[in-house]
Amino acid sequence: MACVSRYLPFIVVICVSTLHGTVKHLPIKSCTALKPSEACVVQMDTSEPVEIGWKAVQSKPCSMTCVQVTQLSGGSHFAHSAPAGGSGVYQPVSDRIELEYRNVSQERVTIDVFRIERICDAEACKFLDSNQKGRLLVFKVDEFKSISTSKDGSYSVISGVAESGRAFRIRAVWWTDDNSAAHVNCSPFIKRYLDNHTPKEQYRPYVMSGQAAGEDSNIVLKSISTCAPHATHYGVSEQNVFK
Repeated sequence: MACVSRYLPFIVVICVSTLHGTVKHLPIKSCTALKPSEACVVQMDTSEPVEIGWKAVQSKPCSMTCVQVTQLSGGSHFAHSAPAGGSGVYQPVSDRIELEYRNVSQERVTIDVFRIERICDAEACKFLDSNQKGRLLVFKVDEFKSISTSKDGSYSVISGVAESGRAFRIRAVWWTDDNSAAHVNCSPFIKRYLDNHTPKEQYRPYVMSGQAAGEDSNIVLKSISTCAPHATHYGVSEQNVFK
Protein backbone atom coordinates (compact mmCIF):
# COMPACT_ATOMS: atom_id res chain seq x y z
CA MET A 1 0.00 0.00 0.00
CA ALA A 2 1.29 3.47 -0.86
CA CYS A 3 1.76 6.04 1.89
CA VAL A 4 0.43 9.51 1.06
CA SER A 5 1.50 12.83 2.56
CA ARG A 6 0.73 16.50 2.01
CA TYR A 7 3.36 19.21 2.46
CA LEU A 8 3.07 21.10 5.74
CA PRO A 9 4.58 24.63 5.98
CA PHE A 10 6.47 26.13 8.93
CA ILE A 11 8.43 23.05 9.91
CA VAL A 12 12.01 22.59 11.07
CA VAL A 13 14.57 22.91 8.26
CA ILE A 14 18.00 21.41 7.74
CA CYS A 15 20.50 23.92 6.34
CA VAL A 16 23.46 22.87 4.24
CA SER A 17 25.95 25.66 3.53
CA THR A 18 27.68 25.92 0.18
CA LEU A 19 30.06 28.52 -1.21
CA HIS A 20 28.16 31.84 -1.21
CA GLY A 21 24.81 30.08 -0.86
CA THR A 22 22.53 28.17 1.45
CA VAL A 23 20.44 25.19 0.44
CA LYS A 24 17.56 24.41 2.77
CA HIS A 25 15.94 20.98 2.85
CA LEU A 26 12.36 21.33 4.09
CA PRO A 27 11.11 17.83 4.99
CA ILE A 28 8.01 16.66 3.18
CA LYS A 29 7.87 12.98 3.95
CA SER A 30 9.99 10.18 5.38
CA CYS A 31 8.84 6.81 4.09
CA THR A 32 10.50 4.08 6.14
CA ALA A 33 11.57 0.73 4.76
CA LEU A 34 10.03 0.57 1.33
CA LYS A 35 9.89 -3.07 0.36
CA PRO A 36 10.78 -4.12 -3.20
CA SER A 37 8.09 -2.75 -5.57
CA GLU A 38 6.49 -0.71 -2.77
CA ALA A 39 5.77 2.97 -3.47
CA CYS A 40 5.32 6.20 -1.56
CA VAL A 41 3.17 8.96 -3.10
CA VAL A 42 3.72 12.61 -2.20
CA GLN A 43 1.19 15.32 -3.06
CA MET A 44 1.77 19.07 -2.89
CA ASP A 45 -0.78 21.79 -3.57
CA THR A 46 0.95 24.69 -5.29
CA SER A 47 0.52 27.02 -8.25
CA GLU A 48 4.30 27.52 -8.67
CA PRO A 49 7.09 25.19 -9.82
CA VAL A 50 8.82 23.48 -6.88
CA GLU A 51 12.23 21.82 -6.60
CA ILE A 52 11.82 18.52 -4.76
CA GLY A 53 14.56 16.10 -3.80
CA TRP A 54 14.94 12.69 -2.21
CA LYS A 55 17.72 10.78 -0.50
CA ALA A 56 18.22 7.14 0.47
CA VAL A 57 18.98 7.13 4.21
CA GLN A 58 19.22 3.44 5.16
CA SER A 59 22.51 2.34 6.77
CA LYS A 60 23.45 0.08 3.86
CA PRO A 61 23.66 2.07 0.60
CA CYS A 62 21.83 0.82 -2.45
CA SER A 63 24.04 -1.49 -4.49
CA MET A 64 22.24 -0.45 -7.69
CA THR A 65 19.49 1.89 -8.88
CA CYS A 66 16.89 1.54 -6.16
CA VAL A 67 14.27 4.28 -6.51
CA GLN A 68 12.25 5.41 -9.51
CA VAL A 69 10.53 8.79 -9.29
CA THR A 70 7.44 9.32 -11.42
CA GLN A 71 5.42 12.53 -11.72
CA LEU A 72 1.83 11.32 -11.64
CA SER A 73 0.25 14.74 -12.13
CA GLY A 74 -0.12 15.62 -15.79
CA GLY A 75 -0.45 13.39 -18.81
CA SER A 76 3.16 12.40 -19.49
CA HIS A 77 4.01 10.52 -16.23
CA PHE A 78 7.71 11.33 -16.62
CA ALA A 79 9.93 8.92 -14.64
CA HIS A 80 13.63 8.80 -13.73
CA SER A 81 15.75 6.50 -11.56
CA ALA A 82 18.79 6.90 -9.32
CA PRO A 83 20.71 4.84 -6.72
CA ALA A 84 21.13 7.26 -3.81
CA GLY A 85 19.07 10.40 -4.39
CA GLY A 86 18.26 13.24 -6.73
CA SER A 87 16.10 16.28 -7.31
CA GLY A 88 14.03 17.97 -9.97
CA VAL A 89 11.99 21.09 -10.58
CA TYR A 90 8.37 20.02 -11.04
CA GLN A 91 5.63 22.00 -12.74
CA PRO A 92 2.21 21.80 -11.09
CA VAL A 93 -0.81 20.58 -13.02
CA SER A 94 -4.17 21.96 -11.86
CA ASP A 95 -2.33 23.49 -8.86
CA ARG A 96 -0.93 20.14 -7.73
CA ILE A 97 2.32 18.18 -7.91
CA GLU A 98 2.03 14.45 -7.32
CA LEU A 99 5.13 12.25 -7.23
CA GLU A 100 5.54 8.51 -6.77
CA TYR A 101 8.73 7.11 -5.25
CA ARG A 102 8.95 3.37 -6.00
CA ASN A 103 11.54 0.90 -4.79
CA VAL A 104 12.68 -0.85 -7.98
CA SER A 105 15.44 -2.86 -6.29
CA GLN A 106 15.40 -6.19 -4.51
CA GLU A 107 16.42 -4.58 -1.22
CA ARG A 108 14.53 -2.63 1.44
CA VAL A 109 15.05 1.11 0.99
CA THR A 110 14.39 4.07 3.31
CA ILE A 111 14.06 7.53 1.78
CA ASP A 112 13.54 11.11 2.87
CA VAL A 113 11.64 13.44 0.53
CA PHE A 114 12.14 17.18 0.88
CA ARG A 115 11.49 20.52 -0.75
CA ILE A 116 14.65 22.39 -1.79
CA GLU A 117 14.96 26.11 -1.18
CA ARG A 118 18.09 27.81 -2.52
CA ILE A 119 19.19 31.08 -0.96
CA CYS A 120 21.87 33.16 -2.65
CA ASP A 121 24.01 35.17 -0.25
CA ALA A 122 26.87 36.02 -2.60
CA GLU A 123 27.65 39.62 -3.51
CA ALA A 124 26.55 38.75 -7.06
CA CYS A 125 23.00 38.08 -5.83
CA LYS A 126 22.13 41.78 -5.81
CA PHE A 127 21.84 41.86 -9.58
CA LEU A 128 20.70 38.27 -10.26
CA ASP A 129 17.04 37.78 -11.08
CA SER A 130 15.91 34.15 -11.06
CA ASN A 131 12.77 35.10 -12.98
CA GLN A 132 14.73 36.69 -15.83
CA LYS A 133 15.34 34.28 -18.68
CA GLY A 134 18.86 34.30 -20.07
CA ARG A 135 20.08 34.07 -23.65
CA LEU A 136 23.26 32.54 -25.00
CA LEU A 137 25.81 35.29 -25.57
CA VAL A 138 29.40 34.91 -26.77
CA PHE A 139 32.09 37.55 -26.32
CA LYS A 140 34.95 37.30 -28.79
CA VAL A 141 37.37 39.65 -27.05
CA ASP A 142 40.06 41.52 -28.98
CA GLU A 143 41.50 43.24 -25.91
CA PHE A 144 40.84 43.40 -22.18
CA LYS A 145 40.98 46.84 -20.56
CA SER A 146 40.15 46.23 -16.88
CA ILE A 147 38.83 43.75 -14.34
CA SER A 148 37.70 44.19 -10.74
CA THR A 149 36.42 41.27 -8.69
CA SER A 150 34.13 41.35 -5.67
CA LYS A 151 35.63 40.55 -2.27
CA ASP A 152 33.89 37.18 -2.13
CA GLY A 153 34.96 36.31 -5.68
CA SER A 154 31.39 35.74 -6.85
CA TYR A 155 31.56 38.15 -9.80
CA SER A 156 33.85 40.46 -11.74
CA VAL A 157 33.28 43.66 -13.70
CA ILE A 158 35.18 43.29 -16.96
CA SER A 159 35.73 45.86 -19.68
CA GLY A 160 37.36 45.55 -23.05
CA VAL A 161 36.92 45.68 -26.79
CA ALA A 162 35.16 42.96 -28.77
CA GLU A 163 36.52 41.56 -32.03
CA SER A 164 33.91 43.70 -33.81
CA GLY A 165 35.56 46.87 -32.39
CA ARG A 166 32.70 47.59 -29.97
CA ALA A 167 33.61 48.38 -26.37
CA PHE A 168 31.91 46.38 -23.63
CA ARG A 169 31.55 46.39 -19.85
CA ILE A 170 29.89 43.38 -18.26
CA ARG A 171 29.37 41.73 -14.89
CA ALA A 172 30.56 38.13 -15.14
CA VAL A 173 29.10 35.88 -12.42
CA TRP A 174 31.26 32.99 -11.23
CA TRP A 175 28.99 31.93 -8.38
CA THR A 176 26.69 28.93 -8.53
CA ASP A 177 24.78 26.96 -5.89
CA ASP A 178 24.88 23.83 -8.06
CA ASN A 179 27.81 21.71 -6.88
CA SER A 180 27.35 19.33 -9.83
CA ALA A 181 27.83 22.10 -12.39
CA ALA A 182 31.17 22.68 -14.09
CA HIS A 183 32.76 25.68 -12.35
CA VAL A 184 34.23 28.09 -14.91
CA ASN A 185 36.03 31.22 -13.74
CA CYS A 186 37.95 33.35 -16.24
CA SER A 187 38.99 36.05 -13.77
CA PRO A 188 42.45 34.72 -12.77
CA PHE A 189 43.52 34.50 -16.42
CA ILE A 190 42.17 37.93 -17.38
CA LYS A 191 43.76 39.53 -14.31
CA ARG A 192 47.10 37.93 -15.19
CA TYR A 193 46.94 39.35 -18.72
CA LEU A 194 46.29 42.83 -17.35
CA ASP A 195 48.79 42.69 -14.47
CA ASN A 196 51.51 41.44 -16.79
CA HIS A 197 50.57 43.87 -19.58
CA THR A 198 50.30 40.88 -21.90
CA PRO A 199 50.09 41.97 -25.56
CA LYS A 200 46.62 41.23 -26.88
CA GLU A 201 48.15 39.27 -29.73
CA GLN A 202 48.95 36.54 -27.21
CA TYR A 203 45.31 35.83 -26.37
CA ARG A 204 42.96 37.35 -28.94
CA PRO A 205 40.32 36.40 -29.74
CA TYR A 206 39.52 35.38 -26.17
CA VAL A 207 36.10 33.75 -25.96
CA MET A 208 33.74 33.99 -22.99
CA SER A 209 30.28 32.51 -23.32
CA GLY A 210 27.33 32.09 -20.99
CA GLN A 211 23.73 33.06 -20.32
CA ALA A 212 23.21 36.81 -20.51
CA ALA A 213 20.58 39.15 -19.16
CA GLY A 214 20.37 42.90 -19.77
CA GLU A 215 21.64 45.07 -22.59
CA ASP A 216 24.49 47.44 -23.44
CA SER A 217 26.51 48.33 -20.30
CA ASN A 218 24.10 46.44 -18.00
CA ILE A 219 24.80 42.94 -19.27
CA VAL A 220 25.12 40.22 -16.64
CA LEU A 221 26.78 37.04 -17.89
CA LYS A 222 26.14 33.95 -15.74
CA SER A 223 26.33 30.15 -16.13
CA ILE A 224 29.63 30.79 -17.89
CA SER A 225 30.69 27.77 -19.93
CA THR A 226 33.73 28.91 -21.94
CA CYS A 227 37.01 30.72 -21.21
CA ALA A 228 39.34 30.22 -24.16
CA PRO A 229 42.26 32.23 -25.61
CA HIS A 230 43.08 32.10 -29.33
CA ALA A 231 39.60 30.70 -30.05
CA THR A 232 39.69 31.68 -33.73
CA HIS A 233 37.57 28.75 -34.83
CA TYR A 234 35.00 28.91 -32.02
CA GLY A 235 31.76 28.16 -33.84
CA VAL A 236 28.50 29.81 -32.86
CA SER A 237 25.57 31.46 -34.57
CA GLU A 238 26.34 35.12 -35.31
CA GLN A 239 23.09 36.15 -33.64
CA ASN A 240 24.58 34.97 -30.33
CA VAL A 241 27.83 36.96 -30.70
CA PHE A 242 28.25 40.34 -28.98
CA LYS A 243 28.63 42.91 -31.78
